[in-house]
Amino acid sequence: MLFDATLHFPLNSQGQPLLLPTLPSGVKVTTRARVSPEVTAVRVSDVTAEELATQALAEATASAREWFDDPLIARAVGLLVAHERGGFDPADGSRLAWDASGAFARGASDRPVFPRIDPCVIGVVEHADSKRILLGENRRRPGYFTCIAGYMDVGERAEDAFAREVLEETGRRIADVAYVGSQPWPLSGSLMLGFFARTEDEDAVGETDGELSRIIWATRADLGQLSLAPEGSIARQLIGRWAASEL
Repeated sequence: MLFDATLHFPLNSQGQPLLLPTLPSGVKVTTRARVSPEVTAVRVSDVTAEELATQALAEATASAREWFDDPLIARAVGLLVAHERGGFDPADGSRLAWDASGAFARGASDRPVFPRIDPCVIGVVEHADSKRILLGENRRRPGYFTCIAGYMDVGERAEDAFAREVLEETGRRIADVAYVGSQPWPLSGSLMLGFFARTEDEDAVGETDGELSRIIWATRADLGQLSLAPEGSIARQLIGRWAASEL
């Protein structure tokens, strides 16, 4: 399975990730990771996914960011990123060698080192009138509105983490926090835990941390006019499920 430097990959004629028996000639491999006994993920730096598709007579390409609900893509990207970021044992600084299974690595101490996974909470916050949800534009990733999200703190329950993040980022207090579902986000080594909650706070009741450049209330009619989180992301799925009255 081939990925280019931007983590785009070719698709086969059925619109699924293209698996090749061998590497195309002349490509420069930067990272290699064993995904399963039958599949190895390879990241290349000197060719684009479109060029790879042309060489392999494939019909289209896709972005990994939109495919993290696919276990094969999520595992492949997660392991590639882990290989690139974790070359040394954090305990003794020795160079890591990955096991043939691809699941873990070992250094000089022979202690297994697993890819890091950071739990992150994200969710839809609905107004008490059931007609609007709270969305934000992240100051570091401008250009679209998305759900409120953040990382869990040490020793914190996931539900409490979501309530804390909503209060810190938007100044709203929430209640009726309910777990909805999850999605791996291997680009950052995160596991996204999705929630639904309600608030009676129309406006902020306290200071915010400034992480969001804009905070809005959006109705179902508004959603079609807004630039939203990318397709395939759990944020987009949660927004879509709320719009369809499934939450």
